[in-house]
Amino acid sequence: MPTLSLPIERIADASTAHLSPEDRVLLTRYIETEGADGLSCLAGPYGWLIYASSELRAAEHASPGLAAILAAARAQGCAYVLFDRDGLPVDGVQTFDF
Repeated sequence: MPTLSLPIERIADASTAHLSPEDRVLLTRYIETEGADGLSCLAGPYGWLIYASSELRAAEHASPGLAAILAAARAQGCAYVLFDRDGLPVDGVQTFDF
């Protein structure tokens, strides 16, 4: 079998505690509208995988913390941010209790 050359993307990892209630609505709306509205993501039982280069129009509705994490991920060459319930908190970014 030939060796395939696959594209490789970097992923940042953060705690779901950084997602405000409004952020969670934004992410849920994307899933419920099958991508027509909200912020580009995949959802699972323990968190979300968000495309860090999502259109800023959708990201402008995100909390300052989510916007900062997405911007930092882009600046560090990451294509995605995994928000996992077991992810580590990011210093200097607000957290929310759930």
